[in-house]
Amino acid sequence: MNLILEINNLNSCNFGQKKLKLTIEETIKKAGMANFLKKDVLVSIGVVSEMEIQKINKKYRDKDSSTDILSFGDFNSTKELVDAGNENLFLGELLVCCEDIKRYCQEKNIIFEKEFFEVISHGTLHLLGFKHGKEMFELQKSVVEQVCAGRILEK
Repeated sequence: MNLILEINNLNSCNFGQKKLKLTIEETIKKAGMANFLKKDVLVSIGVVSEMEIQKINKKYRDKDSSTDILSFGDFNSTKELVDAGNENLFLGELLVCCEDIKRYCQEKNIIFEKEFFEVISHGTLHLLGFKHGKEMFELQKSVVEQVCAGRILEK
């Protein structure tokens, strides 16, 4: 799999692209999407403010509050995604609000880096068609533990 990231404003979260890319790649692999291994996969990531994400959240989810991440996938189901025959695949777009993640980390006294990458993994799983549940949460935690501990090396 050749993962191509299109990123807007990542510097506002103070992370480089390497761990971000590793997180998304490992999430796709752990989710069992073996059919992607021969494809170019594009994911668009936008880092937005609390005000921006609140407006988007209200417009598309009818929730008038900020959130850590919003996922906009290009497929209606996991089956549709798995059956995609294209060599190149636009998986979808992730909108991330670092301000919201930072606030949550302060409230819960947790490490921002781990939470940031867990949110990215979570959003990626939504792009892959996953819904909230035990399997999804275990997958994202497993990915982040490996990426943040440096157990997954960049190719």
